[in-house]
Amino acid sequence: MDLAGRTAELELMNSLFAGHDRGGTSLLLRGAPGVGKTALLDAAAVRAADVGMRVLRASGVEFEAEMNFSALHQMLWPLRRHADRLAGHHRDVLDRIFGLAPGLSPDPLAASTAVLALLGEVTVERPLLMIADDMSWIDRASATALGFVVRRISDDPVVFLAAARTGTEGLWRQLRLPVHEIGPLAAQSAAELLDARWPGLTPTVRRRLLAEAAGNPLVLRELPAALSSRQRSGRDPLPALLPLFGRLEAVFASAVERLPAPTRTVLLVLRCTPPPTWPRFGRPRRIPRASTTSPWRSRRTW
Repeated sequence: MDLAGRTAELELMNSLFAGHDRGGTSLLLRGAPGVGKTALLDAAAVRAADVGMRVLRASGVEFEAEMNFSALHQMLWPLRRHADRLAGHHRDVLDRIFGLAPGLSPDPLAASTAVLALLGEVTVERPLLMIADDMSWIDRASATALGFVVRRISDDPVVFLAAARTGTEGLWRQLRLPVHEIGPLAAQSAAELLDARWPGLTPTVRRRLLAEAAGNPLVLRELPAALSSRQRSGRDPLPALLPLFGRLEAVFASAVERLPAPTRTVLLVLRCTPPPTWPRFGRPRRIPRASTTSPWRSRRTW
């Protein structure tokens, strides 16, 4: 697992695990796309398992964002057999969350208290790490229940770790979780990562890639793959605009898709305009604001 330059973050998470027996704690990792939030969560999961904690994990995805309790289903499914130990009303609610029983989706309070009861049952056996990745796409029903739990774990051996892209926290912002900002890699760490992943780059190409990546680990790993071997070796010149490729393109396209329509329009105009003509625009008279009642905003900020 490549986590060059992330010693401070790893030490921070180790400190959370070291103190889990003194009560629950939580932390939100926040940063730009590609900065390494998921890799840090992966490292946390490995470390937690090493110290004997049970690890539960859910990742938000756009196509399940409107599906009630989809994230809870993913996170709690490994505990479904433990639900049999609970009182009947909690067990019935969890069966509906798991899709094991017919009936309407449970109301938020019933779902939240059932989840809290289930976690209380399993933490008797061993401490627990709960991981929520890409929080902006976690469905609202799951987010509400998880938020309820996070506010009530202060006396339990539970660590809650979450990750979100900067500016997409939505409902979670109201919880006022402790936040650790994941910034770009320092220059030396960025250079070490690039050299380890792409040895043999010419000095000119290496400098260009380091400048374009600006310390973003995903860009450092993926951007050279968009170049030909002749370009990486310096035999062919690099294009004025380096192309995106594969996963890198998907990550940043997703970030653009989340922007309000007027913002995307401005970006499209700038992208389609040759750079030498940009100064002729002068100072913009007006950049339209995103509507606060747009469907996108109403779904993602709650």
